[in-house]
Amino acid sequence: MHIAIFMDQHPRSLGGIQTSVMLQKKYLERLGHRVTIVAPNSVKNRATDGFWLLPSWPLDIRGDFGFVANVRRSRKRLDRGYEELQNKFDIVHIQGDMWGGIIGLGFAQRHRLPIVQTMHFNMSQVVQQVLGKRVTRFLFWLLSRELLKHVNRPREGTVGDPWNYLHLLASEAAAVFAPSHHFAQDLVTHKVADKVEVMHNGVDDDIVKSILTASNDARGSERAKRSAGDRVKIVWAGRLQPEKRPLEFIRAIAESGIDADVEIFGKGYLSKKAQRLIDELGLAGKVKLLGAVPYAKILRVYADADVLAQTSVGFETQGMTVYEAAAVGTPSILCDHNIAGEFAKGTHWVVADDSVSSLAASLTQAVKDIQSGDDRHTRLAEEDHLLQSDATQKMIGFYQAVIERSHAPKY
Repeated sequence: MHIAIFMDQHPRSLGGIQTSVMLQKKYLERLGHRVTIVAPNSVKNRATDGFWLLPSWPLDIRGDFGFVANVRRSRKRLDRGYEELQNKFDIVHIQGDMWGGIIGLGFAQRHRLPIVQTMHFNMSQVVQQVLGKRVTRFLFWLLSRELLKHVNRPREGTVGDPWNYLHLLASEAAAVFAPSHHFAQDLVTHKVADKVEVMHNGVDDDIVKSILTASNDARGSERAKRSAGDRVKIVWAGRLQPEKRPLEFIRAIAESGIDADVEIFGKGYLSKKAQRLIDELGLAGKVKLLGAVPYAKILRVYADADVLAQTSVGFETQGMTVYEAAAVGTPSILCDHNIAGEFAKGTHWVVADDSVSSLAASLTQAVKDIQSGDDRHTRLAEEDHLLQSDATQKMIGFYQAVIERSHAPKY
């Protein structure tokens, strides 16, 4: 098969969706399939083979992220390139909700290609938090107007609600996917689609196996016994932005008074504020801000840690850091009950509510349990949906079924 994946951002820019798509490409190609990614340009556009980059404007100062302002120009460029392509696409996989979704849907429709769509992003939750309700309604009115224009639908179908906009996108797809059961249910509840398949974003098998082999471990086996004097190591990873709640995490560390080493990985506009808070609370000796690190390195960080702290609430559609840590045998302290519901009970510590005091209490309990020899890492061995190879095999089955249906005679 030749799969075209349309995205809102260049896959080498920072983000969970980008990491997921690059892993999908890697494991599909390992099985002999061909993948072409269509995305906005970026300063990180090193790869050329297998990437079609669209003319775009930068969204940030560094130029990592961009948006496609001229959809018509991109449409013409894609159509010219596709005419010259010898190995045509068999299926279009939309993994973008904005310009990537609009351009991809229009392209698939013009070339009569079957479509599947993965909805990674909680548009309603995220955009309204950042822009407010009025600006959000205007944004989705603009997006829906552009979408209707490029998929040949009446313009009076414009919408201002994020869920209704996602429904416009989903209505063109033969299959719709979500990365978790709870987000799939949200999509069905808000009538984005009648049926949404759950397709977890996987973790790179190669790195997981190398980590476990290097530590003389195996998936599901006992970790090395802790020494009585070992300090507990807690890791937090993500964008340092309000929805991820890094400042609440730092305050909870202070309130708990735990004796542990805490490492915070990631970057964002709260970085300086986070460092000031660490200094003000007298935590500089135990809490370190370590910036962003490559994917392979953060998996090794998780493997060396005793526990991961996940602190956002109601924002994540999967909670990829939790899956990555779990794949290398590290449990989490979960503030988001939706993420906890994706795992078997007892595999993680779950915070009672979204208050700093409750998070502090869970941190205290987790440290106490770990020092006493907690065995949650052994229960994670029963989770069978963490690796990318599993997700890829499952997705190939969906691709084949959709392609076969699209070729079936119409009566």
